[in-house]
Amino acid sequence: MTKHRFDEEYDFVIAGSGGGSVPAALVMKDQGRDVVILEKQSVFGGTSAYSGGVIWIPNNHISNPDGTQDSPEQARTYMEAVAGASAQEVTLERRMAFIQGGAEMVRFLEAKGMKFVDAQWPDYHDELPGGRASGRSLTAPLFDANELGDWKPHLAQLALTTDIPMNSSESVHLFVAKKTFKGKVVAARIAWRMMLKKFFGKDLRGAGPALQGRMFQLAKRASVPVWTGTPVRDLITENGRVIGVVAVRDGHERRIGARLGVLINAGGFSRNLEMREKYQPKPTSVDWTLVSPADTGDLILAAMALGAKLDFMNESWWLPGSYYPEGGSAGFHSPNDIGKPHCIVVGKDGRRFANESAGYMEFGQKMYAAGAVPAWAIFDSRHRNTYPWGTMFPGKPPQRLLDNGYLKQADSLAVLAEKCGIHAGGLLDTVARFNHFAADGIDQDFHRGESAYNNYYGDPTVRPNPNLGEIRKAPFYACAIYPGDVGTAGGIVADEYGRALREDDSVIEGLYVTGNSSVAVVGRCYPGAGASVGPSMVFGYIAACHASGANGLPT
Repeated sequence: MTKHRFDEEYDFVIAGSGGGSVPAALVMKDQGRDVVILEKQSVFGGTSAYSGGVIWIPNNHISNPDGTQDSPEQARTYMEAVAGASAQEVTLERRMAFIQGGAEMVRFLEAKGMKFVDAQWPDYHDELPGGRASGRSLTAPLFDANELGDWKPHLAQLALTTDIPMNSSESVHLFVAKKTFKGKVVAARIAWRMMLKKFFGKDLRGAGPALQGRMFQLAKRASVPVWTGTPVRDLITENGRVIGVVAVRDGHERRIGARLGVLINAGGFSRNLEMREKYQPKPTSVDWTLVSPADTGDLILAAMALGAKLDFMNESWWLPGSYYPEGGSAGFHSPNDIGKPHCIVVGKDGRRFANESAGYMEFGQKMYAAGAVPAWAIFDSRHRNTYPWGTMFPGKPPQRLLDNGYLKQADSLAVLAEKCGIHAGGLLDTVARFNHFAADGIDQDFHRGESAYNNYYGDPTVRPNPNLGEIRKAPFYACAIYPGDVGTAGGIVADEYGRALREDDSVIEGLYVTGNSSVAVVGRCYPGAGASVGPSMVFGYIAACHASGANGLPT
């Protein structure tokens, strides 16, 4: 019998309300267990609600309905090919648990009323062994937040997307609306939804709010207690086992027991400058992140105090973007903006250092490797007149963005280089070489436009390569690009059941971990759209299966 006195006691306590929390809670409810979700913020959803709302789930039955397009073996081959050497930093058992558990989790959630659709998003390295040009990503259909009733104000929402009822995959087509029929159809569809919102009161949400709004709804239907505004301050242990948490609710400290265990799903440490300075590559800033304000690493530190093993602490889910001089995000640009024709990205030396159409995490890693922080996006007037830039529509830039220095403009590349502090000779040589590549349709330096994923972000009306276009037409523009992120990708090392491990690889009994609080199962890479939120959900599901002894636990 425990010697501790608790204010409340549950079978399972979940700290955080990101992607993995509701799948875990529903497993517990399915097994007749008591469960509670404790959320630090006043709103539900964590960073998953701020995300694109896409989940990468290999071998799922929605994007692989007849079972012939994917398999556990093909998914494993791909994950290992993408991760390269870092694949050895994650056990095979954990990778295979993710692959098998993901497919099972999707079926489990659908049985509970969740809705998923095939995102039709190519794997980010579809050209590698096991890669799929049709992808392995799922998303949630648009969700009318009014269905949450009184809980609607408690759904988290990223300010950048508040008023746009669209899903992430639609944004790709919207960005070429001036050039393609499909883009125009998507634009018209979004306009229609805006009318529904204005005249009929529908509050349609896409992306992360659609995913987490639906998950929130499932939790409420299953009578899962969700305590918002309740930060978890510490873990309670007895004889080396985690048996509960210390949380603060309504200004009062409460000790909450957890008979079967505690699941940490409280995010990483993107908002903790001290931890960023200690672990992350330099330069770094808490202003370059799009994650939840609650992402301060509190429970990673609490687990460290128990001897938890950490890894990948220098990695983040990089999402390069730009920021206004007065503060605030101006949007992310990799690869949707910089992967379009008539644009390149260079370092201070004026040289390209990566494929601008590559995945955003890879591009962020290469920014740091090249010492290109900030880097500079260089584009001509054709790009500016044709494609959006972050949250800016195509066309003449707002004068205030030129006046405040957010955008640099010049009638020659040499003058543009001088305004940016870029080596002029390097930039002129780079543009001349790139223009030759664009004319031929072959990027001899970085192979831009040679995969389905690259082309997904290109302009299909541009030939011979939808991702390449000459930079010739003045005026020319430049914008500083920084390695923003959507969360840190390192944290507590866990086994195939989601159990936290010590430095000697022994299990910390009663402690489970998922999401950005844990080491990424995909290694130091990003294999496909939703490769952070997807594993969060899967290992939340697996952890609850293990803790409750549920049947169907992945083996």
